Amino acid sequence: QLEMKMKLAVRSLSAMTLTLLLGSQSLLAGEAVDGYRAAQFGMSSEEVRNALDASNVVKTNREETSDGDLILDGHLKEDEETGVRFVFPGGRNELALVVEFRPENPSFEAAQAELQDRFGQPWPEEMTEEWFERLKEGMPEGVSELAIWGGNAPHRSRFVRLWDFEDYLTIEYLDTELLNGR
Repeated sequence: QLEMKMKLAVRSLSAMTLTLLLGSQSLLAGEAVDGYRAAQFGMSSEEVRNALDASNVVKTNREETSDGDLILDGHLKEDEETGVRFVFPGGRNELALVVEFRPENPSFEAAQAELQDRFGQPWPEEMTEEWFERLKEGMPEGVSELAIWGGNAPHRSRFVRLWDFEDYLTIEYLDTELLNGR
């Protein structure tokens, strides 16, 4: 009888493992979060400038902040209303953050579907709500919604965050380890 219980326990554990693996596959389906278009996390500002044509980013300006952050601002060639900001934080010449600004408050649902096609399913709603509450304090006023992708092995520090504001959307592509200087 003990042997029968052991077999049932092993079958149950196997079924749970398979369920977890299948569930994680849907989260991992899609592209890895490696950067923005042809600009990859960790690239130098010169490497990113060389990748801008392949990324369809035009009219770039270079600026250095008082904190030592290097910023490259530009616009998408196919949509000059959409701004793109590449951030190299704290005097380090490594791309850590890219923010795409979409004015005119396009549909959050349409942007979410576009990102879902690329990166797979976003985080579950309850996880996203928890992070929304943590992050919204540091965000500009008017933020109403958030969707998050990424944080999967092997790049647990890489994310895509879609933010909905009153009159625009932002999509952040970030590597938290590079952003925090680790």
